[in-house]
Amino acid sequence: MKAKKFLCGERLQRFLMAFMMLLIMVLLAKGAEVVALVLLAFVAIMLFIYGVYDFCPSTWLLTKLFGSCYCECQEE
Repeated sequence: MKAKKFLCGERLQRFLMAFMMLLIMVLLAKGAEVVALVLLAFVAIMLFIYGVYDFCPSTWLLTKLFGSCYCECQEE
């Protein structure tokens, strides 16, 4: 069994989601409610798409760029 890579698509997507939530909280604290709510709506829509269609665009793109955390593929 191979060890997981640190920079892989699924893990980076979770870091990105955590960063977005922190950014939204900072924007709300600074008084930029409209921008924060737009970002929050975007995150909620992406999570809804992931829940309904089992497809997350950010995970798909990051997996294409950095590879999957769960792939047991041979690296050549």
